[in-house]
Amino acid sequence: MTENSYSNVNDNTPVLVGCSQYLGKKGLDGPNYLDILSVATKTAIADCEAKNDVTKHLDTISVIRFTADTPNRDSATTELWGYPNMPRSIGNILGITVPNEIYTTTGGNSPQLLLNELCNRIKDGKSNCAVLTGGEALDTFVSRLKSGAEMDWEDDPGGEPESLGSLKELGSEFEMRHGIFDPSSVYPLFANSIRKSEGKSSLQHMQDIGNLFSGFSKVAAENEHAWFKIHRSPEEIVEVSPQNRMVGFPYTKYMNSIMRVNQSAALVVTSAKKARELGIPESKWIFMYGGASLNDVWNITDRDNLHSSPAINKCSEAVFNKSGLELSDISYFDLYSCFPSAVQIAQKEIGITVDDKRSLTVTGGLPYYGGPGSAYVVNSISGMMNKLRKDNGSFGLLNANGWFLTKHALGLFSSKPFEGEWDQVADTSHAQIEIDNSASSLFIEEANGRGSIETYTVVNSREAPKKAIIIGKLEDGKRFVANTRKGDEDLLNKMMSNEMLDAKGTVKFEDSRNIFQPD
Repeated sequence: MTENSYSNVNDNTPVLVGCSQYLGKKGLDGPNYLDILSVATKTAIADCEAKNDVTKHLDTISVIRFTADTPNRDSATTELWGYPNMPRSIGNILGITVPNEIYTTTGGNSPQLLLNELCNRIKDGKSNCAVLTGGEALDTFVSRLKSGAEMDWEDDPGGEPESLGSLKELGSEFEMRHGIFDPSSVYPLFANSIRKSEGKSSLQHMQDIGNLFSGFSKVAAENEHAWFKIHRSPEEIVEVSPQNRMVGFPYTKYMNSIMRVNQSAALVVTSAKKARELGIPESKWIFMYGGASLNDVWNITDRDNLHSSPAINKCSEAVFNKSGLELSDISYFDLYSCFPSAVQIAQKEIGITVDDKRSLTVTGGLPYYGGPGSAYVVNSISGMMNKLRKDNGSFGLLNANGWFLTKHALGLFSSKPFEGEWDQVADTSHAQIEIDNSASSLFIEEANGRGSIETYTVVNSREAPKKAIIIGKLEDGKRFVANTRKGDEDLLNKMMSNEMLDAKGTVKFEDSRNIFQPD
């Protein structure tokens, strides 16, 4: 890479120049929310290796919303939340006041969505030097709650940050009434739909997952920032054991994102002109060659099927069109891995074949590296930056996913200098209209009659199976959501041991919910 190639980068081209990943101490003495972001932010600023003080030039501090601050979530953490303006709290720690304070809405898509926005603002001259940070201190928080320790975590610096992202509820009230609320109970519905679409047995599907996620855990085992540095075998991931209980059939604990972590990350983004003024070495510069965001049909019961994602597909097309690149040009991936179905669907929609030898993660994935709430992708972008810095001219692609494969964003990055006029965030407004218009009109709330199971899961507590969630179709083609009758543990165990896809039965609307009884 020649020196001249950097001189051809336009002044208003956005450049990622600093990054960090922080792994906090576990347990009672771990960091609080402000601590964990402050460390990540300072470390990312130091990572710039600038000749001049980056801190004094920041005009934007942006933060990914914390899980404990998610509106309308039934959690003790929301009542104890004490950071009404985290961007300003961080600014006070840094000893600065900035004109732009941003706080995103909840969703794993938020980091890439926010980065797209920051890059556009830099391109348009509305910002020159921004920091993006996020993380979770849930391990400390939960440890202190369980021990009865005082929870005096708060800082109110005044002001109200700008909000970025959608505040729309995660689904319909009727869906939530049937248990479509916690991701650990929803992504297994996608799993069985994938299996059905591929014509595979439960055993074959689990073998696929075991092999896939064993590879992820191997990457985490070698990552100094990972929460669990353990390489798990496919058998260990798949087999139910006291350490690896069934959570939402067919997913065991080792297939679930781990959100109780103390992890954070941060990025520093500047214009090329500002990076030059600050004396940031060009070896630190990473360019975004493409960015896109789209939502799938919002309610999962209104989607055409539960084994595909038109939004990921169209985002992928958009970033490749913007960059002028092809899938074969990509050296590194980080596919959002909250659950196996998220990886499998993204892999298919992006066009990565199952026999592709390229790793699908740079971190190790959310069940092993750790899943710090909505902020995980700040970590994956940081990990991607370090990969690209060490491999001059290489390209990396990652995706971000929020809610139930609902909100999506993709980013394509490179250490190769971007030349020409930068305008790399795709306008996906027409694609969004197309997706929204594809919503199925077949779903009905109150279902009565004969039907069959389209996909399903069994939600388990630590002690026993609790309930089944069923997406089914009536004989007239109408779709419904249902549960099984409360307390029928024998049926729940049968649903986990016998093939129940396409099983026929009777559904009846009772006491505000649909109840499905297999034949």
